[in-house]
Amino acid sequence: MTARVALVTGAASGIGRVAAARLAATGWTVAAVDLPGDALDSVAETTGAVGFPCDVTDIRLVQTTAEKVRHQLGDVHRLVNAAGIAVAGRIDELPATTFAETMAVNYLGTVHWVQALLPGMRDAGRGDLALIASLAGWMPMPEMGAYTATKFAVVGFAETLAMELRGSGITVRCVCPMAVRTPMLNNIVGEGRHDSMQRLVPFIRPERVVDALEQSLQRRRAGVMVFPDASSAVAWRARRWAPRALAATINRFGMSR
Repeated sequence: MTARVALVTGAASGIGRVAAARLAATGWTVAAVDLPGDALDSVAETTGAVGFPCDVTDIRLVQTTAEKVRHQLGDVHRLVNAAGIAVAGRIDELPATTFAETMAVNYLGTVHWVQALLPGMRDAGRGDLALIASLAGWMPMPEMGAYTATKFAVVGFAETLAMELRGSGITVRCVCPMAVRTPMLNNIVGEGRHDSMQRLVPFIRPERVVDALEQSLQRRRAGVMVFPDASSAVAWRARRWAPRALAATINRFGMSR
């Protein structure tokens, strides 16, 4: 039997690191993709994944890295795109470069990897495209405008992608957790922002996000969107059916300064 190959971006920390470790532990051959450094080396050493340094914002480097993965490990059967950054701040205070960089990593990085791997999956007539978004892709949050805009883009991209791939044998999932205990979120909370949100919603562990993704992929006819916990599912429904009430709640709890 041909080895199953998964490629995980953002594999050096947070959800990506947990996904890489989980896949490797369950028999997948894993390409762990992140910026070069000790953190990426550590993932390879501790999980058995193969590290591939890459800047997801560089389309040519992404394509070159995808070819290296195919040559070294074989065709990729699953993409878990977890690379992301977040910078907190009011829209009128953040420089334009912050918006550009965040969009380049969170959204265009997603597009680059999908475009790099999709042709091979089409040829094989199968594959999984798992895109880690956020509930921020459905609802706004004060002082998170740069980040929220990118996740709205990922959600729209995933829904469109799923429509275009209907009947292809390729599965698309877009994972939208509320708040996950990752270094990225810890840094934002550590700056004194959104402390009050912890009283409103539980912060879940990245393992729960990966569990929810795997469970959804096992149900091939499940919907595109994956909400890993009750708080994210409830908030999504509130956004759809009671947007004004949800906005009032966010305005009350979403800012701590």
